[in-house]
Amino acid sequence: MKNVIVGTSGHIDHGKTWLIKALTGIDADRLKEEKQRGITIELGFADMPNDRKMDIGIIDVPGHEKFVRHMLAGIGGIDIVLLVVAADEGVMPQTREHFEILKMLEIDRGIIVVTKKDLVDQEWLGLVEEDIKEYVKGSFMENAPLIAVSSETGENIQQLKEMILDMAQDSGERRTDSSLLRLPADRVFTIGGFGTVITGTLMEGAVHLGDDIMIYPSRKTAKVRNIQVHGENVETAFAGQRTAVNLTGIKKEEISRGNVIAAPGLLECTRLLDVRIDMFDETRRIINNGSRVHFYCGAEETICKVVLLEEDNLTQGQSGFAQLRFEEEIAVKRNDRFIIRFFSPMETIGGGTVLNAAPEKHKRFDVKATAMMKKQSEGDEKTALEQLFLAESKRIPSYRDVLRLFGSTEKEAGQIMWELKDENVLIEVGKDILLHKDYVNSVNKMVKGILSSYHAENPIRPGMPKEEFRSKLGNGLKVKDGKKADILAIFQTEHGVAEEKDGVIALKGFEVCFDEAQQELADRILSDYLAAGVEVPEKEEYASRSRNGKQVLEMIDALAGSGRLVRLNHQFYLHPQIMEKAMGELRKKLDIDGKITLAEYRTIINSSRKYAMMILEYTDEQKITRMNGDAREYH
Repeated sequence: MKNVIVGTSGHIDHGKTWLIKALTGIDADRLKEEKQRGITIELGFADMPNDRKMDIGIIDVPGHEKFVRHMLAGIGGIDIVLLVVAADEGVMPQTREHFEILKMLEIDRGIIVVTKKDLVDQEWLGLVEEDIKEYVKGSFMENAPLIAVSSETGENIQQLKEMILDMAQDSGERRTDSSLLRLPADRVFTIGGFGTVITGTLMEGAVHLGDDIMIYPSRKTAKVRNIQVHGENVETAFAGQRTAVNLTGIKKEEISRGNVIAAPGLLECTRLLDVRIDMFDETRRIINNGSRVHFYCGAEETICKVVLLEEDNLTQGQSGFAQLRFEEEIAVKRNDRFIIRFFSPMETIGGGTVLNAAPEKHKRFDVKATAMMKKQSEGDEKTALEQLFLAESKRIPSYRDVLRLFGSTEKEAGQIMWELKDENVLIEVGKDILLHKDYVNSVNKMVKGILSSYHAENPIRPGMPKEEFRSKLGNGLKVKDGKKADILAIFQTEHGVAEEKDGVIALKGFEVCFDEAQQELADRILSDYLAAGVEVPEKEEYASRSRNGKQVLEMIDALAGSGRLVRLNHQFYLHPQIMEKAMGELRKKLDIDGKITLAEYRTIINSSRKYAMMILEYTDEQKITRMNGDAREYH
């Protein structure tokens, strides 16, 4: 079944509520105050019965300028708009404001409905219709169907129904994957015996009985106890339906209008948004850098500060990139459309598009940031996805997290992502982690800097200790998560500009080169270790015998790094000839008997138990031998 939401818009007292009643038989004004004052204050809802097996929900929005914020809470999720203009008054101030909002929200399907046809003659009606057509010229409604009706007499109401159904039939399908569930709450209330209920237009995805959901931005969780669509209990509600959801595990006071009911983990909570702002053509107001504005997205209404990234101000008809900074967390998605109103007096002045729903803080006139936003705004989906990967790479996210921020499932955007990988735009650096090539190149550059400095300061050391390298790389890249720093470090030694040897990291191709004095020291150390045989002194003890102990320690590490000493552990090293002889005796015994004990090996190499044990522990570590009971055998 196709699910379609129809919304009304127009000036106060132009007959929107009566029109809905004529179409559906339902009075959408439910509040006592609304009936007493004869005006719509809150959102109203009705379903339009039809024989085409479509679920058509209609939203009635307030027309009074004081209640524009209520209008904005309901208008964002509609598929089709009925632009309502009364025949006896024509285009009025709220007609204009509502229409500017519709254009800004990029609602692209609509019908112009001239109401109160019974109150005017044909000549006047013709003038009003011409005036409306002139007003919408150049907009998405320039070629929209126009029909004059009377809710009082019922004239042309049936024809309007058919027009709505025809347009609904041709409207696009919404995404109904449950993982995309997103339902902005425009009403929150309690029902005795049932508990907390929220209502709203199900924007994306589907919700099922028993689902675990998350409430954003509080991140509180709840379970779906009951679901209603148009007053009927259902097991599942789908995108495009007006939905009431009864939740358990959450109190009414813990949810507010504008909160979003969504699949757990779907949304990011943020106080920053990267956006493109578009000012209304007719606004008289100016946004200056640092201005505070009222922000509306979905059913959300909050206040933010506008940081203009390229200009000092924006005025009528102008567009520009900005970062919105909020006083409280919000949860929206990339490509969401929003409306802004002047802080005081409250007046609708423009809107725009969310380009990044969880950005980093930008400085004004940051050329890289605005270049990225320009590509996100003007490019195709492939370009936009590439730019998001570029923006997010410094966080080292899984590609699934990036796709979530992109607002897509892997099924929807996976092909584009893998194309970018095949083109080497995205580089796989770990399990499920794809980073933009520019970020990987910046990591390469940093690694070269870190290791080049280390080699310059420690010319005879084979490389930087692994932990020190990981720490310096993580700090340099401002990666606080140790596991993510490890991922980058491992990638660099396997595919980047570094290599690992015996627990130290060096630039690929780096070799220790000794000067004459260093070579003399190296020769003396090697001679001493050869003469010592198996029972060598501890490194620190050996170095303490020399006046230049520090240089001796560095030289021992350098010789071990180049393979001219064998490192058994952090204190004991053997000359390769001694190690080769000891290993030969070990293999000879294993080849004959298949096993060897510590006592046997100590006797064979004529050493104390301490040194025999160190050599056998080394062969265990190298997976040459392994313990089996109280003896060792080949691994």
